[in-house]
Amino acid sequence: MSKIVGIGNALVDIILDIDSEKIFKEKSIPKGSKEHVDKEKFDEIYNTLDINQATVSSGGSAANTISALANLGFDTSFLAVAGGDEYGKLFENEMKDSGVKLNLIKKEGDTGKILHLISPDKEATTIGYSGVNSKFEPKDLSEQYFYGYDYLYIDGYLMNNHELMEALADFGKLNYMKVVFDVASSHFAEGNREFLKKFIKNKVDILFGNDLEIFSYTGQEPERAIRTIAKDCDIVVVKLGSRGSYIQRGEEFYHISAAPVDPIDASGAGDLYAAGFLYGLMEDYHLTHCGKVGAFLASKILSQKGARFSFEEWREIKRMI
Repeated sequence: MSKIVGIGNALVDIILDIDSEKIFKEKSIPKGSKEHVDKEKFDEIYNTLDINQATVSSGGSAANTISALANLGFDTSFLAVAGGDEYGKLFENEMKDSGVKLNLIKKEGDTGKILHLISPDKEATTIGYSGVNSKFEPKDLSEQYFYGYDYLYIDGYLMNNHELMEALADFGKLNYMKVVFDVASSHFAEGNREFLKKFIKNKVDILFGNDLEIFSYTGQEPERAIRTIAKDCDIVVVKLGSRGSYIQRGEEFYHISAAPVDPIDASGAGDLYAAGFLYGLMEDYHLTHCGKVGAFLASKILSQKGARFSFEEWREIKRMI
Protein backbone atom coordinates (compact mmCIF):
# COMPACT_ATOMS: atom_id res chain seq x y z
CA MET A 1 0.00 0.00 0.00
CA SER A 2 1.24 3.51 -0.88
CA LYS A 3 2.59 5.79 1.85
CA ILE A 4 2.22 9.57 1.99
CA VAL A 5 3.88 12.39 3.93
CA GLY A 6 2.29 15.81 4.25
CA ILE A 7 4.00 19.13 4.93
CA GLY A 8 2.00 22.15 6.01
CA ASN A 9 0.85 24.43 8.77
CA ALA A 10 -0.08 23.15 12.23
CA LEU A 11 -3.26 25.06 13.02
CA VAL A 12 -6.17 24.81 15.40
CA ASP A 13 -9.69 25.59 14.13
CA ILE A 14 -11.93 27.51 16.55
CA ILE A 15 -15.51 27.50 15.25
CA LEU A 16 -18.00 29.76 17.02
CA ASP A 17 -21.62 30.78 16.34
CA ILE A 18 -22.07 34.49 17.02
CA ASP A 19 -25.37 36.25 17.74
CA SER A 20 -24.27 39.68 16.51
CA GLU A 21 -22.12 40.86 13.64
CA LYS A 22 -21.05 44.10 15.33
CA ILE A 23 -17.62 42.61 16.04
CA PHE A 24 -16.81 42.81 12.31
CA LYS A 25 -17.46 46.56 12.23
CA GLU A 26 -15.63 47.14 15.51
CA LYS A 27 -12.54 45.25 14.35
CA SER A 28 -12.66 46.36 10.67
CA ILE A 29 -13.10 42.79 9.40
CA PRO A 30 -15.34 42.42 6.30
CA LYS A 31 -18.08 39.87 6.93
CA GLY A 32 -17.52 36.68 4.93
CA SER A 33 -13.84 37.43 4.32
CA LYS A 34 -10.76 35.31 5.00
CA GLU A 35 -8.28 37.47 6.87
CA HIS A 36 -4.73 36.76 8.06
CA VAL A 37 -3.77 39.07 10.90
CA ASP A 38 -0.88 39.63 13.29
CA LYS A 39 -0.78 38.41 16.89
CA GLU A 40 -1.95 41.71 18.37
CA LYS A 41 -5.10 41.94 16.27
CA PHE A 42 -5.88 38.22 16.60
CA ASP A 43 -5.60 38.34 20.39
CA GLU A 44 -7.72 41.49 20.47
CA ILE A 45 -10.55 39.67 18.65
CA TYR A 46 -10.02 36.32 20.42
CA ASN A 47 -10.24 37.90 23.87
CA THR A 48 -13.68 39.40 23.15
CA LEU A 49 -15.21 36.00 22.36
CA ASP A 50 -16.68 33.30 24.59
CA ILE A 51 -14.29 30.56 23.47
CA ASN A 52 -15.90 28.10 25.92
CA GLN A 53 -18.83 27.90 23.49
CA ALA A 54 -16.61 27.12 20.48
CA THR A 55 -15.90 23.86 18.69
CA VAL A 56 -12.12 23.43 18.77
CA SER A 57 -10.14 20.89 16.72
CA SER A 58 -6.80 20.46 14.98
CA GLY A 59 -6.72 21.85 11.47
CA GLY A 60 -4.66 23.21 8.61
CA SER A 61 -5.28 22.28 4.98
CA ALA A 62 -2.64 19.58 4.52
CA ALA A 63 -3.13 18.30 8.07
CA ASN A 64 -6.83 17.73 7.34
CA THR A 65 -6.00 15.76 4.18
CA ILE A 66 -3.30 13.63 5.83
CA SER A 67 -5.44 12.94 8.91
CA ALA A 68 -8.26 11.75 6.64
CA LEU A 69 -5.95 9.40 4.74
CA ALA A 70 -4.67 7.98 8.03
CA ASN A 71 -8.24 7.30 9.12
CA LEU A 72 -8.82 5.58 5.77
CA GLY A 73 -6.02 3.14 6.56
CA PHE A 74 -2.95 4.57 4.82
CA ASP A 75 0.53 4.85 6.29
CA THR A 76 0.89 8.61 6.76
CA SER A 77 3.29 11.14 8.21
CA PHE A 78 3.02 14.88 8.80
CA LEU A 79 5.71 17.49 9.35
CA ALA A 80 4.97 20.94 10.75
CA VAL A 81 6.00 23.56 13.30
CA ALA A 82 4.05 24.25 16.52
CA GLY A 83 4.46 26.07 19.81
CA GLY A 84 4.63 24.49 23.23
CA ASP A 85 1.23 25.88 24.26
CA GLU A 86 -2.07 24.09 24.92
CA TYR A 87 -3.13 24.42 21.28
CA GLY A 88 0.11 22.79 20.14
CA LYS A 89 -0.60 19.88 22.47
CA LEU A 90 -4.17 19.62 21.16
CA PHE A 91 -2.90 19.50 17.56
CA GLU A 92 -0.32 16.87 18.47
CA ASN A 93 -2.75 14.64 20.35
CA GLU A 94 -5.50 14.75 17.70
CA MET A 95 -3.13 14.02 14.82
CA LYS A 96 -1.60 11.08 16.65
CA ASP A 97 -5.06 9.81 17.63
CA SER A 98 -6.00 9.71 13.93
CA GLY A 99 -3.04 7.41 13.26
CA VAL A 100 -0.63 9.94 11.72
CA LYS A 101 3.08 9.60 12.42
CA LEU A 102 3.70 13.17 13.56
CA ASN A 103 7.02 14.98 13.24
CA LEU A 104 6.30 18.21 15.09
CA ILE A 105 9.11 20.75 15.30
CA LYS A 106 8.61 22.79 18.47
CA LYS A 107 9.52 26.48 18.38
CA GLU A 108 9.08 29.31 20.85
CA GLY A 109 5.81 31.16 20.35
CA ASP A 110 2.13 30.48 19.69
CA THR A 111 0.67 27.62 17.69
CA GLY A 112 -1.27 28.95 14.69
CA LYS A 113 -5.02 29.41 15.06
CA ILE A 114 -7.99 30.15 12.83
CA LEU A 115 -11.25 31.65 14.06
CA HIS A 116 -14.32 30.62 12.08
CA LEU A 117 -17.07 33.03 13.15
CA ILE A 118 -20.49 31.83 11.95
CA SER A 119 -23.07 34.60 11.58
CA PRO A 120 -26.81 34.02 12.19
CA ASP A 121 -27.25 33.66 8.41
CA LYS A 122 -24.64 30.81 8.52
CA GLU A 123 -22.00 32.78 6.59
CA ALA A 124 -18.49 32.13 7.90
CA THR A 125 -15.85 34.79 8.46
CA THR A 126 -12.36 33.40 9.06
CA ILE A 127 -9.56 35.17 10.89
CA GLY A 128 -6.19 33.43 10.97
CA TYR A 129 -2.94 33.93 12.84
CA SER A 130 -0.02 31.82 11.61
CA GLY A 131 1.95 31.82 14.87
CA VAL A 132 5.20 29.86 14.74
CA ASN A 133 4.33 28.41 11.32
CA SER A 134 6.14 31.47 9.94
CA LYS A 135 9.37 30.11 11.51
CA PHE A 136 9.40 26.94 9.36
CA GLU A 137 12.77 26.94 7.53
CA PRO A 138 14.61 24.68 5.06
CA LYS A 139 17.18 23.88 7.76
CA ASP A 140 14.36 22.13 9.70
CA LEU A 141 14.17 19.46 6.96
CA SER A 142 15.95 16.11 7.05
CA GLU A 143 16.13 13.03 4.82
CA GLN A 144 14.47 10.98 7.58
CA TYR A 145 11.14 12.75 7.03
CA PHE A 146 10.91 11.62 3.38
CA TYR A 147 12.64 8.28 3.04
CA GLY A 148 10.36 5.33 2.28
CA TYR A 149 7.28 7.34 1.26
CA ASP A 150 5.64 7.30 -2.17
CA TYR A 151 3.80 10.65 -2.16
CA LEU A 152 4.71 14.10 -0.86
CA TYR A 153 1.74 16.42 -0.22
CA ILE A 154 2.68 20.12 0.03
CA ASP A 155 0.29 22.73 1.40
CA GLY A 156 -0.09 25.85 -0.75
CA TYR A 157 -0.17 28.04 2.34
CA LEU A 158 3.62 27.57 2.42
CA MET A 159 4.12 29.13 -1.02
CA ASN A 160 5.24 32.55 0.22
CA ASN A 161 8.40 30.80 1.43
CA HIS A 162 9.97 29.98 -1.95
CA GLU A 163 13.16 28.56 -0.47
CA LEU A 164 11.20 26.13 1.73
CA MET A 165 8.96 25.06 -1.15
CA GLU A 166 11.94 24.33 -3.42
CA ALA A 167 13.70 22.38 -0.65
CA LEU A 168 10.58 20.27 0.02
CA ALA A 169 10.07 19.37 -3.63
CA ASP A 170 13.77 18.58 -4.02
CA PHE A 171 13.64 16.14 -1.09
CA GLY A 172 10.60 14.55 -2.74
CA LYS A 173 12.31 14.13 -6.11
CA LEU A 174 15.49 12.78 -4.52
CA ASN A 175 13.36 10.09 -2.86
CA TYR A 176 11.43 9.25 -6.08
CA MET A 177 8.16 10.53 -4.61
CA LYS A 178 5.15 11.84 -6.50
CA VAL A 179 4.90 15.52 -5.52
CA VAL A 180 1.33 16.66 -4.84
CA PHE A 181 0.61 20.36 -4.46
CA ASP A 182 -2.64 22.03 -3.37
CA VAL A 183 -2.74 25.72 -4.33
CA ALA A 184 -4.90 26.40 -1.21
CA SER A 185 -5.06 30.21 -1.45
CA SER A 186 -6.12 32.47 -4.32
CA HIS A 187 -4.45 35.44 -2.61
CA PHE A 188 -1.13 33.60 -2.32
CA ALA A 189 -1.45 32.27 -5.89
CA GLU A 190 -1.90 35.74 -7.35
CA GLY A 191 1.06 37.09 -5.40
CA ASN A 192 3.33 34.19 -6.37
CA ARG A 193 2.29 33.63 -9.98
CA GLU A 194 5.76 33.72 -11.54
CA PHE A 195 7.22 31.42 -8.89
CA LEU A 196 4.33 28.97 -9.29
CA LYS A 197 4.76 28.73 -13.06
CA LYS A 198 8.29 27.40 -12.63
CA PHE A 199 7.54 25.37 -9.51
CA ILE A 200 4.55 23.54 -10.97
CA LYS A 201 6.24 22.84 -14.31
CA ASN A 202 9.50 21.61 -12.79
CA LYS A 203 8.47 20.03 -9.48
CA VAL A 204 4.77 19.05 -9.32
CA ASP A 205 3.21 15.78 -10.48
CA ILE A 206 -0.36 16.21 -9.16
CA LEU A 207 -2.04 19.61 -8.69
CA PHE A 208 -5.21 20.52 -6.77
CA GLY A 209 -6.91 23.92 -6.75
CA ASN A 210 -10.39 25.39 -6.65
CA ASP A 211 -11.77 27.55 -9.45
CA LEU A 212 -10.82 30.87 -7.80
CA GLU A 213 -7.29 29.68 -6.98
CA ILE A 214 -6.75 28.41 -10.52
CA PHE A 215 -8.05 31.69 -11.98
CA SER A 216 -5.69 33.67 -9.72
CA TYR A 217 -2.80 31.54 -10.97
CA THR A 218 -3.61 31.41 -14.70
CA GLY A 219 -6.07 34.25 -15.35
CA GLN A 220 -8.23 31.68 -17.14
CA GLU A 221 -11.61 30.09 -16.46
CA PRO A 222 -11.44 26.49 -15.09
CA GLU A 223 -12.02 24.44 -18.27
CA ARG A 224 -9.41 26.35 -20.24
CA ALA A 225 -7.01 26.64 -17.29
CA ILE A 226 -6.97 22.90 -16.56
CA ARG A 227 -5.91 22.14 -20.13
CA THR A 228 -3.12 24.70 -19.86
CA ILE A 229 -1.81 23.35 -16.54
CA ALA A 230 -2.09 19.73 -17.70
CA LYS A 231 0.81 20.42 -20.09
CA ASP A 232 3.05 20.95 -17.06
CA CYS A 233 2.10 18.10 -14.68
CA ASP A 234 0.63 14.60 -14.78
CA ILE A 235 -2.76 15.13 -13.12
CA VAL A 236 -4.71 18.36 -12.52
CA VAL A 237 -7.85 18.56 -10.39
CA VAL A 238 -9.98 21.72 -10.26
CA LYS A 239 -12.58 21.81 -7.48
CA LEU A 240 -15.75 23.70 -8.46
CA GLY A 241 -17.79 23.56 -5.25
CA SER A 242 -21.44 22.75 -5.89
CA ARG A 243 -20.62 22.37 -9.63
CA GLY A 244 -18.40 19.36 -8.96
CA SER A 245 -14.83 19.07 -10.24
CA TYR A 246 -12.73 18.80 -13.39
CA ILE A 247 -9.96 16.20 -13.72
CA GLN A 248 -7.38 16.00 -16.49
CA ARG A 249 -4.49 13.61 -17.18
CA GLY A 250 -2.92 13.98 -20.59
CA GLU A 251 -5.80 13.90 -23.08
CA GLU A 252 -8.23 12.38 -20.53
CA PHE A 253 -10.74 14.96 -19.26
CA TYR A 254 -13.63 14.35 -16.85
CA HIS A 255 -16.31 16.37 -15.11
CA ILE A 256 -17.43 14.88 -11.80
CA SER A 257 -20.70 16.02 -10.26
CA ALA A 258 -20.83 17.18 -6.65
CA ALA A 259 -22.52 14.85 -4.18
CA PRO A 260 -25.85 16.25 -2.92
CA VAL A 261 -25.64 17.94 0.48
CA ASP A 262 -27.28 20.63 2.59
CA PRO A 263 -24.09 22.45 3.71
CA ILE A 264 -23.59 23.55 7.31
CA ASP A 265 -19.90 24.51 7.35
CA ALA A 266 -17.45 24.63 4.43
CA SER A 267 -14.37 24.13 6.62
CA GLY A 268 -12.15 21.42 5.17
CA ALA A 269 -14.35 20.52 2.19
CA GLY A 270 -11.54 20.96 -0.33
CA ASP A 271 -9.10 19.15 1.95
CA LEU A 272 -11.40 16.14 2.27
CA TYR A 273 -12.01 16.12 -1.48
CA ALA A 274 -8.23 15.86 -1.96
CA ALA A 275 -8.09 13.03 0.58
CA GLY A 276 -10.82 11.11 -1.22
CA PHE A 277 -9.20 11.62 -4.59
CA LEU A 278 -5.79 10.50 -3.32
CA TYR A 279 -7.41 7.51 -1.61
CA GLY A 280 -8.70 6.39 -4.99
CA LEU A 281 -5.43 7.14 -6.75
CA MET A 282 -3.39 5.14 -4.24
CA GLU A 283 -5.86 2.28 -4.57
CA ASP A 284 -5.44 2.37 -8.38
CA TYR A 285 -9.04 3.44 -9.06
CA HIS A 286 -10.05 5.00 -12.36
CA LEU A 287 -9.83 8.81 -12.26
CA THR A 288 -13.62 9.16 -12.35
CA HIS A 289 -13.91 6.93 -9.28
CA CYS A 290 -11.18 8.96 -7.54
CA GLY A 291 -13.25 12.09 -8.17
CA LYS A 292 -16.43 10.46 -6.87
CA VAL A 293 -14.75 9.40 -3.62
CA GLY A 294 -13.46 12.96 -3.27
CA ALA A 295 -16.93 14.41 -3.86
CA PHE A 296 -18.41 11.98 -1.34
CA LEU A 297 -15.95 12.91 1.42
CA ALA A 298 -16.45 16.62 0.70
CA SER A 299 -20.22 16.25 1.02
CA LYS A 300 -19.89 14.43 4.33
CA ILE A 301 -17.71 17.14 5.89
CA LEU A 302 -19.96 19.91 4.54
CA SER A 303 -22.86 18.46 6.54
CA GLN A 304 -21.22 19.13 9.94
CA LYS A 305 -19.13 21.70 11.81
CA GLY A 306 -15.36 21.39 11.60
CA ALA A 307 -13.02 19.46 9.33
CA ARG A 308 -12.67 16.18 11.24
CA PHE A 309 -14.88 13.09 11.70
CA SER A 310 -15.22 10.92 14.78
CA PHE A 311 -13.91 7.33 14.85
CA GLU A 312 -17.47 6.03 14.44
CA GLU A 313 -18.10 8.31 11.48
CA TRP A 314 -14.90 7.13 9.79
CA ARG A 315 -15.95 3.51 10.23
CA GLU A 316 -19.24 4.24 8.45
CA ILE A 317 -17.49 6.28 5.73
CA LYS A 318 -15.06 3.45 4.96
CA ARG A 319 -17.98 1.02 4.73
CA MET A 320 -19.78 3.34 2.27
CA ILE A 321 -16.67 3.83 0.11
